[in-house]
Amino acid sequence: EQIFYRILKEAMTKGLVDPSVAFIDSTHVKANANKKKFEKKIARVETRTYQAQLDEEINIDREEHGKKPFPPQNKEESKEIKVSTTDPESGYYVKDEREKLFAYSFHTASDSRGFILGSLVTGGNVHDSRMLDRLVTQVTDKVGKPSSIAVDAGYKTPHIAKFLMDQDIRPVMPYT
Repeated sequence: EQIFYRILKEAMTKGLVDPSVAFIDSTHVKANANKKKFEKKIARVETRTYQAQLDEEINIDREEHGKKPFPPQNKEESKEIKVSTTDPESGYYVKDEREKLFAYSFHTASDSRGFILGSLVTGGNVHDSRMLDRLVTQVTDKVGKPSSIAVDAGYKTPHIAKFLMDQDIRPVMPYT
């Protein structure tokens, strides 16, 4: 990673890389794991990182309008997941009925010229929207803060739009 960013900095000083606009997406890569060899396990469903912030903002608004705040939600949810016995770091990825396999997701940010600005690797069952804030933080820390970030519909959530706008980064998302 150090070598990658050293070479990227050199390309930036030569004017080859323009990190002012970043394009973020992910791609799935099949893991070297037999999709029929797995164990079923119960996993705790992770609360989205912004849930506490959202609850706090809702309660502030409720109090301003003379309503009682909602009590804190401390329930833990769980779900059954498939864990590969040959490659437990991969994630079970389901695109449609035909495509079910163990895979990895490569979440990548690039500039308008195709240079990679940052990348994170997760199991294939990690949704794109859950990785954007970490990837943007990585790009900002290592390369510089982009003025705009373009994403596809997988990243179009209110949390992501707010996260980017709070950092003075213009979100560019598909119109619906």
